[in-house]
Amino acid sequence: MRSAIKKGLFNFGGYSFWILLALWVAFSLLLKSCESSCYHEAVKSVVSPDGKQVAEISIGDCGGATTDFFGGVDVKSDNPKLTAENIFTFAGRPEEIGLEVRWVNDTELVISVSDLYKARRINPNGRKSADLKVKYEYRK
Repeated sequence: MRSAIKKGLFNFGGYSFWILLALWVAFSLLLKSCESSCYHEAVKSVVSPDGKQVAEISIGDCGGATTDFFGGVDVKSDNPKLTAENIFTFAGRPEEIGLEVRWVNDTELVISVSDLYKARRINPNGRKSADLKVKYEYRK
């Protein structure tokens, strides 16, 4: 009697292990197939006069038929005080909002747009320090 119970419990444990393993594999494959298909691509880079900073305009797309492109402006530099992330974000493509980025000097950047409708976020707090100055302009 006692060995029959042990055998039943042993079989139950073995079957449970394999069933849970199969469920875990199936769930992992399901999650992997739901992974985001978004990509980001740098479409334009504007180098500062001293060549040490780069203002980069990038766009992204999540591949859906009903989703629009999105993008942002980042500043990359070897100097951490002169870097910035998402200091301006927008929906669509840069040319749709008339986005222009230019350097006034080595530490001052001007972001100019002609259409505010697709501007998502103006974020001067994306800068790492006040050493990088960012001005925003609206052109009619």
